Amino acid sequence: MKVLLVNNLYGAQARGGAEFVVALEAQGLRRRSHDVAIVSGIPERDAPPPGVCIPGLVKSLCDTGIGYQKNEAGIEHYSYYPPNQYFYDDLAGKSWLSRLVWHWLDIFNWRSARQLEKILAVAQPDVVHTHNLMGLGFAVPNMVWRKQLRHVHTVHDVQLLHPSGLLPNDWRPRWPHEYAYLFLMRRLMGSPAVVIFPSEFAKRRHEQLGFFSKSTKVVLRNPAPAVKKSNRSAGGQQFVFVGQLEEHKGIIDLLDAWERWTDRGEARLTVIGDGALRSVVSERLAEMTQAEYVGAVFGAELNEYLDQASCLVVPSRVMENAPMVILQAMSRGVPVLAAHSGGIPELVSENKTGWLFEPGDVDGLLNGMRVASSGSVDRSALAQTAREAVANQTEESHLDGLASVYRG
Repeated sequence: MKVLLVNNLYGAQARGGAEFVVALEAQGLRRRSHDVAIVSGIPERDAPPPGVCIPGLVKSLCDTGIGYQKNEAGIEHYSYYPPNQYFYDDLAGKSWLSRLVWHWLDIFNWRSARQLEKILAVAQPDVVHTHNLMGLGFAVPNMVWRKQLRHVHTVHDVQLLHPSGLLPNDWRPRWPHEYAYLFLMRRLMGSPAVVIFPSEFAKRRHEQLGFFSKSTKVVLRNPAPAVKKSNRSAGGQQFVFVGQLEEHKGIIDLLDAWERWTDRGEARLTVIGDGALRSVVSERLAEMTQAEYVGAVFGAELNEYLDQASCLVVPSRVMENAPMVILQAMSRGVPVLAAHSGGIPELVSENKTGWLFEPGDVDGLLNGMRVASSGSVDRSALAQTAREAVANQTEESHLDGLASVYRG
């Protein structure tokens, strides 16, 4: 079977859980002997210049601005710049008017859909599996439908509900422009053959708002890393935050709670990540005791920090779907203190795999840290329950689910 995975970001542009899942799916499908290709967007500066034909690229795609690579595993990667004011990853820091124009162009980006159509003509996939489309444009689903290809879509976040993708847990559409956006997204996304949701929450919210009325809808959990035991001490004093340093991720709430926690004893806080608030976070942490900022950390180095952690803190102020960092922590036996938001309660069970508090509630967060560091907590039981909770969310079970969906 030939599978074409489509996501707005990949490779050097990857920045979140969706890109991790796409890469994992590509590797796993290829390992199972499927032909796999990936399509993603790239900044205009990285697109092939006119007149250049990339080695290995089919001649019909030469001089189209489409890049091409094939890795050692045999996974093909097509990339192009989706015509717009600027690349999707450059949205942050732009004025509201500039973002408004960008989103309007992105919604109806038929030029980007035509680029993908050229790739489809060459790749000849049996299945087109789209992921995050913001930045590649929402004219893509209709083009795939017109080609009469089997279309599978994974909903990773709430960008179909609101262009910002940043919604408080109690959000409901109230304004005319919000209803207009929902109407456009429902029409443009249509009803792919199958729509995959990593959480019951995401499935329920999109159904409530009228999305994918004719699609088969399935909940397929994101794959968790293989369960591992760590050598952490029995103490509960090391708190870790891993994520984007943005206000909506609740990092300021965490710093405020840490400052208020004057009787924290030997507890320590490590903040890992990068973002617009990097300088603010690093400066505040430098003035605090028993706290440190270590920047962005990935892979094995991140696992080392998690192996020394007694609690992962996820204080997000917005709807979350199924954060990969929670799965990563729980697979290593790290309990989670998290905001009761979106699909998080499906992963974090009170007093079993961690603790929950209301989003934006600094006092609730502070109380949660006090409980997590309390000597009355059975840390061995929490660690064991956390590992057991994600033990069945393996890469192989995820791939089995995809195989079922692809076959139809």
